[in-house]
Amino acid sequence: MQYAFFDLNGRVAEAHNDDTVGTLPDGAFELDADQWRRRFDLRLAGGQLIDDPLRPVLPPIEALQARASALLSVWEQRGRDAGIDHAGQHWLTTADALQDLRDVLLAGAVPGGVWVTAARQAVPMTLAELQMLWQAITARVALVRQQRLAMERAIAEMDAEQLAAFSPVRDHDQ
Repeated sequence: MQYAFFDLNGRVAEAHNDDTVGTLPDGAFELDADQWRRRFDLRLAGGQLIDDPLRPVLPPIEALQARASALLSVWEQRGRDAGIDHAGQHWLTTADALQDLRDVLLAGAVPGGVWVTAARQAVPMTLAELQMLWQAITARVALVRQQRLAMERAIAEMDAEQLAAFSPVRDHDQ
């Protein structure tokens, strides 16, 4: 005999498939083969079993939006810190590296005529070449910022299911 007990919300609390039971236990509802197969999609309402599949309960939309915003912040920082390929080298773009670059550009001279790559290799560099590196970095930062703004606009239009599945697009990794 296949049977189930239901909780106060009408959902299956216990389900049994026991051929040795000859009499339906008190408080249990007998299930036919189809009901047994779908037992977790059934709900007891008004003494009747109705088809009511469980749907995941999503957090409030505000919590999902806050989660998406936090993911965007991490994504943006990773994009800013990922470094940049320019002039055949990979350069650091962390906050400290950018401050060093700003200081040199303000001073108007490249110390020793070299700049250090992300791989810690000294590369001969003129002030004009360093300015081109700065321009490439600022263009990259602007791209990351524009992508973030576009995703923020998309998040504002998303429903709860879309927000729950949201993951930032990683265009800046290309």
